[in-house]
This record gives sequence, C-alpha cells and structure tokens, in this order.
Amino acid sequence: MDKRLFVIGDPIAHSLSPLLHNTMARLLGLPYAYAARRVTVEALPAWIREVRREGYAGFNATMPHKLHLMPLVDDLTEQARYFGAVNTVRRDGARLIGHNTDGDGFARMLAEHGWAFAGARVTVLGAGGAAGAIVRKAVQDGAASVTVLNRTVSKAAQLCPGEPTVHAAGLDAPVPPDTDLLINTIPIQAAPDGSILEGLRRDCAVVDILYAPPKTPLLLAAEARGMPAVNGLGMLIHQAILAFRFFTGAEADDAALARALYRAAETGAD
Repeated sequence: MDKRLFVIGDPIAHSLSPLLHNTMARLLGLPYAYAARRVTVEALPAWIREVRREGYAGFNATMPHKLHLMPLVDDLTEQARYFGAVNTVRRDGARLIGHNTDGDGFARMLAEHGWAFAGARVTVLGAGGAAGAIVRKAVQDGAASVTVLNRTVSKAAQLCPGEPTVHAAGLDAPVPPDTDLLINTIPIQAAPDGSILEGLRRDCAVVDILYAPPKTPLLLAAEARGMPAVNGLGMLIHQAILAFRFFTGAEADDAALARALYRAAETGAD
C-alpha cells in the first residue's frame, strides 16, 4: 500500500500539517510520508482522480475544500455527515472515505485550557466549513446557546437548521454581551477588528482558529482588554492526532503526542 499522505489547500505553503504528521510517523515508527500540495477549487476533481490513480493513503484538506469534498468521496463517516464538512480522506481499498476531525479537535483544545461547550453561551464569527464543525460540536456537547454571525445570514442559518439553541445574524450585529466563548473562523484579511469585543465580559474567552500569525489583531485586542485569548494551534494539533489515527489505525498516548507536537511547532523540527 502507498504510504504517502498529503494536505491540500489554497493557499497551503504556511501549513504546519506536514511537520505534525511526519513527527507522529517518526515517533510511532510508521513508514508514512506527508507533504503539502496546493490545489485550487477548480483543480479539486483532478486531484481526486490523481489520488485514485496513484493510490495515495489519504489526505487532509483545509480552506477552501472542506465543503467541496463532500460529494467527491465515495462514503462519509458519521462525523463527516454530522459536521457537514470533510477535512480528512482515507483510502479504503478502492474507495475514498471522507471524515471530519475539526469538531472533536476543537473540543480537545478547549479542554486543555479548562473550557468546554457544555452550558456555555457561544458566539461564532463566520459560517464556513470549520465554523460548521464548531457550531455542531457546540450543539452536540450541550452549549446553552450558539450565535453565528456572518456576512450572509442565510449561510449562517444553514449550519444547524431547526436547532433551537442556534441563532444567525449579520456580521454587523453586536456580539451577545453574555457570551462565554467567542470563536473567530474568518480569515485574517476579512476578520472583524477588536471593536467587536466591546461590551463583553473580561472573562469571556476568545479563540481565533488561525495559528499564523500566532497572535491575530483580534487576539491582541483581547489580551489588551485582559481577556483569555488562544489561537488555533491546539485545534490543529488535536485534529491532526485524530486524523493520523484515522489514516493509520495506530493507537498512541494522545496527551504525550500533543506535547511532542507543540514542541515541534515551536522549534520547527520533527
């Protein structure tokens, strides 16, 4: 079986995924090699044909592919169906199986900081593939309420239709002042500035799922207000651990792996 794994996206040069997955392969003594590949939306069907032709073991996907992959794979796991997006694809014989590790990876990152969705009032900025996974995980884990703010309100409303705890509004709407957890999923060039934090409690946690740069303008503004602020590196690391297990079937001490991956990300060496 081919042991090549990839991450695809556009852009992709900044991705830490090759470093993380190659570190796990080395630590676990598994003969997998993981690389980044720039793939545009237009080239995604050709990429799927290449994966089938070459017999690659699998791949991860980041923006803008998580929604586009849904109809292109042969089957979807329960997680991919529930979260409505695919960020991990594994070869299973001749079939490609779409999976999602974003929601569970995000929840694991929250737990590292002593936070949880259960009982929390959550506000999510953006309504893309990652936002969908986060919103649905919040619902699954028992959030008291989830407010989704997006430029296109109808797109936000589609993330969890019929769920009474989920509310959609425009990006210009105020963040509910009782928010416990504010999560930004909008790319840095379009993300709201620190003024969106006005009126929030100082103990409201602010998470930006971006990890490059390590401190976005939103996180810097949160820190300046004395609010707990975290970037998306932990989400990336924990979803990578779950994805690597999905690719390889290898069991490992997840806490020890996470510590090793944080060190690798800090030093830039696997």
